[in-house]
Amino acid sequence: MLHLASLRGLILGLGVLVAAGSQFGCSMFREELSPHLTAEVNPTGVEDGKLAAPPANFMVEVQTAKGKSEAKEQPLAGHLTIQQALVETKANKRFDRFTLELVRPLPDGRRHRMTVDYDRTNKCVDPAFDYAILPGDRIIVVEDTTTMIDDMLDRAMKPFGGRQRLTGRSSTGARYRTEG
Repeated sequence: MLHLASLRGLILGLGVLVAAGSQFGCSMFREELSPHLTAEVNPTGVEDGKLAAPPANFMVEVQTAKGKSEAKEQPLAGHLTIQQALVETKANKRFDRFTLELVRPLPDGRRHRMTVDYDRTNKCVDPAFDYAILPGDRIIVVEDTTTMIDDMLDRAMKPFGGRQRLTGRSSTGARYRTEG
């Protein structure tokens, strides 16, 4: 019973405080515009007296199985996803089979490599991997030389653990990676 009475008193006290603050013009309860936030903005979104930033770019790199590659820089205008970038640059028409990677620059200067799943039957990027393109991103399209037989073997081996991937160092210290 004591706790209920103290709770009721607390609620009544807060109500009186809010009412008094709004009646006497307490700045805590009114919105005031800060003079620092009232800069003039043009319809283009650029403040007066400042130059507009150069347009952001991203790269689309296409690599053949033989190792040849061509890279093309594209302007980034608005919201763009990996699928939209592939269609716009026609990189998805270059090969029947390919793998995708997105290389994104990190603030500390390093680069983060992300594998992107591409659905060959629907000819589109899996929606779970259709990331937004940011300035400085690099989409890498690599020709895939596997065949239908490789796909059938992968499906047959999946219940047994799929393909094995071994990585390590040899006795001479050289790194190796074996898949099979």
